[in-house]
Amino acid sequence: MIPSDTLGRAPPVREEVTGELKAAYDAYLYVGRPCANCHPAHIATIAALIGHDAPDPATARVLEIGCGDGGNLVPMAATLPNASFVGIDLSSLGIGEARAFASALELSNVAFHDADLRDLPADLGPFDYVIAHGFYSWVPEPVRLAMFETIHARLAPRGVAFVSHNVLPGCGLRRMVWDVLKPHVAGIEDPVARIAEARAMAAKMGEAMTQQPGLASAIAIEFREIAERPGFAVLHDDLAAVNHPVLLRDIVAEGASHGLAWIGDADLFRHPAPAFGDTMNAYLAASDRLTREHVIDHLRLRRYRESLFVREGVAQAAAPDARRLATMHAAATNATVERHAAGQDRAAPPLQRALIERLCDVHPRSVPVDELIALIIAKAGAGSPLASRDNALLLLLNAAYAGVIVPLAAPAGIAASASERPRAFAPARWQAPRHDFVVNLRHDGVAFTDPVMRAFLPLVDGTRDREALVAELASLAPSMRDPRRALDEYLAHFARLGILEA
Repeated sequence: MIPSDTLGRAPPVREEVTGELKAAYDAYLYVGRPCANCHPAHIATIAALIGHDAPDPATARVLEIGCGDGGNLVPMAATLPNASFVGIDLSSLGIGEARAFASALELSNVAFHDADLRDLPADLGPFDYVIAHGFYSWVPEPVRLAMFETIHARLAPRGVAFVSHNVLPGCGLRRMVWDVLKPHVAGIEDPVARIAEARAMAAKMGEAMTQQPGLASAIAIEFREIAERPGFAVLHDDLAAVNHPVLLRDIVAEGASHGLAWIGDADLFRHPAPAFGDTMNAYLAASDRLTREHVIDHLRLRRYRESLFVREGVAQAAAPDARRLATMHAAATNATVERHAAGQDRAAPPLQRALIERLCDVHPRSVPVDELIALIIAKAGAGSPLASRDNALLLLLNAAYAGVIVPLAAPAGIAASASERPRAFAPARWQAPRHDFVVNLRHDGVAFTDPVMRAFLPLVDGTRDREALVAELASLAPSMRDPRRALDEYLAHFARLGILEA
């Protein structure tokens, strides 16, 4: 709780701030999607690579600040039945959707609070994981302060907090776009009309600037992206009344002022090995970690981060250590599988291609890292530097940096093929008729747009055998030539997406 006098504001200001935020999200629902990087299992994996022993995700207590419609939190609760989850959000509309989602799945390990963060019940906590995804940069300063105070007050001794945020300098480009669009739609009250006009203007600006030299062509990309972005993202992200990008070192200092230490980023892609030429690499190697990250943010024009915080004194910011991969598993990322299926990795060196082929063969399941080390050493051959276990581990870490593989502290329970009574992941079955995406068992959001599949997936609930499913499919799509063959193809597709439990 934050007394208004500590903010230098009169009490009505709090009501005005929260009222505006609540009205915006109640007027037009933000469709929550899963964020794989903020799943407790992933956070624990990254923490382990950095050298921090985070609480066991399987039995953790998890708080999500700004949980919205539960699109991120509810699937977590489904994958970790022995953990407990709490979500809080200002939007009554969002919380209503979240409760309906959890109720439909008959989950008893998740609860939701339709309230101001500063009114979070005092008897809740401590929490092993606190997640604030899509929150920090989109709320006013008093609420950002409340977020850090809540994390400090509620985080367990070895707990980890995930705070995603817009970051400078990359968001400087996006701010130029916002400065055009926000005034352009300022007089439009209806959310649907506001989104439509913003998209139309973004498309015009993108087309006009594409042919311009220099910086204009880079900004054109930002405009074009907004023209194609989902309406809820345009309204609540790009046209938001508050959008607060921040330098990494400033949010690190802000966390420190609340007794929290930044330890790294939840996305390994943001922990890259230096690759900027000899002079810059030498400078980066001699710099402290925060300076190195700050400079690389500018070299890469980063615009977004997923910062991890722990209690001060519990752990220090550190680069991931390849040797800590040895006891883990690894899986191909979805992008790697797509590139492999399209034949885009044919020019890769034989060793890397063998590694990718092995992971794609078992996708979406994982492989023990020890098995991959043996494969690398065997393919490298005697005398190769990669015939060393340490160098093989370093190769795997660099593959994770590049987004080719994802490390897992423990394998996910995903079926490689359908059983006689196939069962799809319950959250995906609930989402299929309602959205153009579903969540898989690795907490990825995957596109799901085929109308027949969207109607059919809820029926793959383990209560029907294959013969019954063939009949259901024939009923859904009477013009389908061969429902039996289509069933096999559908189930194989569901397995590839990682949404089959059995």
